[in-house]
Amino acid sequence: MLHGAIYYFLYVACRFGLFFYHPIFRVIGRENVPKEGRLMICANHSGLADPIWIIMALKMGHMPRVMAKKEAFDVPILGWFLRSIGVFGIDREGMDIGGIKTGIKCLRENQQLMVFPEGTRVRPGKVVKPKKGALLLAARTDAPVLPVYLTVKRHPFSKLTCVIGKPYHPAYGSKKPTEEELETATQELMEKIYRLGETA
Repeated sequence: MLHGAIYYFLYVACRFGLFFYHPIFRVIGRENVPKEGRLMICANHSGLADPIWIIMALKMGHMPRVMAKKEAFDVPILGWFLRSIGVFGIDREGMDIGGIKTGIKCLRENQQLMVFPEGTRVRPGKVVKPKKGALLLAARTDAPVLPVYLTVKRHPFSKLTCVIGKPYHPAYGSKKPTEEELETATQELMEKIYRLGETA
């Protein structure tokens, strides 16, 4: 994880740069963020800068690990930068064993991992079937899930709101949830995330 001076430099630089696009950034529920320990951070996804906004909203003092689409690493400079700050890639279309192992390792080492279960940016009014990988990782490592909502409908200079819910453990019939249980729990997670938006 990225700590210390480099983290704070990037934090200030990103906030300064993004200020001109969304000068008003409101955060609700920051007190719900655990101070330490493994954590699966799950959020809705509608904008390219979503990970940056959420990291600023969490204000954890360090960079959580972020799972991103592997295509982002094909861009030379961007790929290098993402790797340097601890972001790792995942194949959204298949069973990426390497990405799954990296995610499990992060959580077992008591790190915080950010995942967007929708798997792609979802425009207002659109609905996609969320992927169950995030909750699979959380179940295998007994990591609590932190639901986060970020404003979907945006335009330049509009107010942006991030709502952070309370961490929880999805309920399953056993320690090893079935595929059906994971699908149901993932759908419930996304419903929980979008309900947070009703308080924004």
